[in-house]
Amino acid sequence: MMKMIDQQATAADAGASVTLSVIINNYNYEQFVSKAIESLLEQKPGGLEIIVVDDCSTDRSRDVILDYQRRNPGRITTLFQVSNSGQGAGFNAGFAASRGDLVMFLDADDFMLPGAADVIRRHKEPSITVYHYRMLYTDASHALREECYPPLHERLADGDASATLRETGRYKGTITSGLVFGRAVLEQIMPMDPEAFRYGGDGFLCAVAPLYGPVRSFETPVCAYRLHQRQHTSRREEKARLARWRISHDMERYKALKGHAERLGLSVANGLGTRDDQHLFERVVSVLFEPEAHPVPGETLPGAVRALRKLTWQTQGGVRRFLTWAWWTVFLHAPQQLKYRLMGLKLDPMTRPEWLKNLARFLRKRLRLYMP
Repeated sequence: MMKMIDQQATAADAGASVTLSVIINNYNYEQFVSKAIESLLEQKPGGLEIIVVDDCSTDRSRDVILDYQRRNPGRITTLFQVSNSGQGAGFNAGFAASRGDLVMFLDADDFMLPGAADVIRRHKEPSITVYHYRMLYTDASHALREECYPPLHERLADGDASATLRETGRYKGTITSGLVFGRAVLEQIMPMDPEAFRYGGDGFLCAVAPLYGPVRSFETPVCAYRLHQRQHTSRREEKARLARWRISHDMERYKALKGHAERLGLSVANGLGTRDDQHLFERVVSVLFEPEAHPVPGETLPGAVRALRKLTWQTQGGVRRFLTWAWWTVFLHAPQQLKYRLMGLKLDPMTRPEWLKNLARFLRKRLRLYMP
């Protein structure tokens, strides 16, 4: 069961000497960045550094950020990029200005939960490169939901993730606002290529940092992960465009992974994209919704689905293996319009009808009875 933060259980001297730098990377999130900043100001100030990087927003973000800085002298460092340079450049700038033993990149549309900074500081270990935390879903009203990301049935990596990363191109972790990094590893791998990672800077960090040391995962949520309209679309061409970007992003991640592995004298398996189930899934989405723009020459939808089905059969175990295989088999033989509908439900869990959500919860509970 996921534990909520217990502020009473936070010992006064635990992690007292550890400093945490939280870097908010903002672009045109005027309506959300206030909550992100406030959630940090509400943490205990000792050992917490707040840095806000704005990437030339065209809304009122700059005014909002400067107002918080004026009203909280000495607590917020602001960095305003001279040109719109993307997330990777923002991460680079924020890290260069930071001093913390631990570094966290908080998306401007997310926010930190009360007491989270102390919890993070208490978890510091000398050799750990990446700390993974689950996040509670929230919405535009800031209301927290019971569901979390990544979902509880997904077991996050803990320990040595390097071998899995070099074998498949990915390991089971989380995304930007649920990640904390040891400063020592960032000093070895930053700055990242700002053009290759104009978007998805966390993808670079997670593809490279675990090569340098073990990772840790915790069930206690430290952030709220916001769902809002700008993240989702029902248009097929937009789903396909996003899938194509993720395919391209994976190629950059693999390139960075190989470069750092070579630096460390570590081997990397050939054909990472064929061993990465999330990469193969994006190829299915791309070729389903916009086959004429699919970036993998000669790949068909049946071929992409069969490749993904085969990989999940090889890598999953127990009852989950059979259910996944059955789902993709149904999808493979479904009429085209039903394929669109099924994939839409898979891509956007919030659109699923309540009966389907209840069925999924039931199956997950049953699966836990059969899996270690």
